[in-house]
This record gives sequence, C-alpha cells and structure tokens, in this order.
Amino acid sequence: TTPNCPVAESLPMEVEEKVKSMDEVKDCEVEITFDPPWTQDLMSEEAKLELGML
Repeated sequence: TTPNCPVAESLPMEVEEKVKSMDEVKDCEVEITFDPPWTQDLMSEEAKLELGML
C-alpha cells in the first residue's frame, strides 16, 4: 500500500489480528515500511490502463 491509501492505517491491525488468530502464532507485530517509496512507475501496465493513465 501507500501512505495515502485509505486502508494504510487499518491494514496493519487487520493483518496482526489475522496472524494472531493462528494457533501456531504466540505473538506478532506488523510494521509497514514504505521502501522503496511508491511511485506510479511501480504500477503494472494493466493497472495504469484500468485507471486511464495510458
């Protein structure tokens, strides 16, 4: 995701809850790292086409 994504704040908590629900997992901590920084160059051609960027 990107820092401006609507789920950027809720996604880590959702992932952490799902991972912790596994019997084999005792504890976890999810950390989102935006590295490399997101740019439109990271989008697939299909995504760019879908969004009208081509």
